[in-house]
Amino acid sequence: MPPRRKILVVAGNLSHLDQFVIHGFFKELAQDTDVYLTLPEQDRATDRWREVSRKLEDSLHEVVGYEYSSRSKSSGYQIGAALTYRYRKTSESYHVRILESLFGGFDLPMQIRSRRALFILFKRRNELARRIVHEFPAMVRGTRAIFWIWSKVATRRVESGCSLISIVKSIDPDVTVTLMQRQAGFVIASIGAGRKLGIPTLLIPYKWDNASSKSPLIKTPTRMLVYNTAIQQVCARLHKMPLSAVVAVGSVEIGKGRETRIDQAAGVVPLIGATLDTKSSANWLRAIDNFFETRKQQVDEKIVKLVWRPYPTADKNNLDFMRSFAVEHPRFELDKDIEASISHRSSKITFAQTQAAYDRYIRMLERSSFVVSEGTSVIVDARARGLAVIYPAFKKEAVVGSQWHRLNTSNHLKGLRDTTGVFIAEDEKELDHLLADFLKNPRRIPPDNTGENIFTDDRSYARRVLDVVEDAINER
Repeated sequence: MPPRRKILVVAGNLSHLDQFVIHGFFKELAQDTDVYLTLPEQDRATDRWREVSRKLEDSLHEVVGYEYSSRSKSSGYQIGAALTYRYRKTSESYHVRILESLFGGFDLPMQIRSRRALFILFKRRNELARRIVHEFPAMVRGTRAIFWIWSKVATRRVESGCSLISIVKSIDPDVTVTLMQRQAGFVIASIGAGRKLGIPTLLIPYKWDNASSKSPLIKTPTRMLVYNTAIQQVCARLHKMPLSAVVAVGSVEIGKGRETRIDQAAGVVPLIGATLDTKSSANWLRAIDNFFETRKQQVDEKIVKLVWRPYPTADKNNLDFMRSFAVEHPRFELDKDIEASISHRSSKITFAQTQAAYDRYIRMLERSSFVVSEGTSVIVDARARGLAVIYPAFKKEAVVGSQWHRLNTSNHLKGLRDTTGVFIAEDEKELDHLLADFLKNPRRIPPDNTGENIFTDDRSYARRVLDVVEDAINER
């Protein structure tokens, strides 16, 4: 029997813990290891932590707070932004991220040197100037001449304002596991502490695109745990890590997969939006509305419930558009959690509300006939359950930041063209054809369990992580 390991889990804020707590990750780890948790000291003084801690009381050996100054946080963010500019030519995802920060919402043609694009930029020159001013510091810091020296100063600033090295030294774990949404100050400090103390470090980018689209890492861990093998090589190249150090383990939400039967469906068809600009989904939503309008005789709308679930947002303009669009198109039911800004992705609600919202989201999927989704992690959740996914990525007059643009440039989305059960609709005709097919012949399509795009196997998620922990420790 292998020795009982001591694992230190590092979180940057309470919301990083949500899905791991909901899916019993810590509880399962605690069966075979001693689990320590560290999170910012200020988070431990909140009502939300008191709520979460009650869920974790039998799973954690000890909880320790660490100091995490605002200066350390801002420096970590600045390093990530500068790295994106510094290495923009190594990844289309980084290049697109920059384009969207400058031109997102402008409806700018992908040929940004065309006459039409120049006209739009001139018309929106004031907004463009504001964005350039906002991005200018990152542009300068990311230049070859400045980045090398500046990044070293900024990294020291991060580590001096984050007390993780003293926490790691006092606990002396066999391995640290850092939960990451994007490169941040605490991520840099956590990996740096492990390096200095000779302790293996694992990094879990816990959302689908976090590993390959946010920014390169300035410090690399012993192992990075990613969603699937499709982006394994991408991440090894982007973060300059050995291929063996990037391991596909799937996501904590999926676990072993939860395929649902077609006879469990209640005729729900979720319509999922991905972008922060809710208006950008209007073209394919109107196409779906037209589809049902022209087929009133063939499709019984009473047994098809269209639930529109845009990207979670608290932005007033987006919320106003959602509500007015739903009123103008009564065939769509606006998801109540999104309308009320209480999605399970919200960090401004209680943990109980988060768990309840997540349960509602999963029940919606389990009652679904199929899903229409832009490039969101709903695709992964749906395919793990055998749900077919229609991805509306209209090619005609595609603009910077459009779904067609993202599908063909974002590393985590490119593999969808080869993912079993995902169907790309590049125009209204293809969308109509796919809708008609799945409404007339409802069916489940089992996920491809090779791990290339949708990762499930016979192990639980926690067991997959523990296997990587053991591998990293043995290599020490």
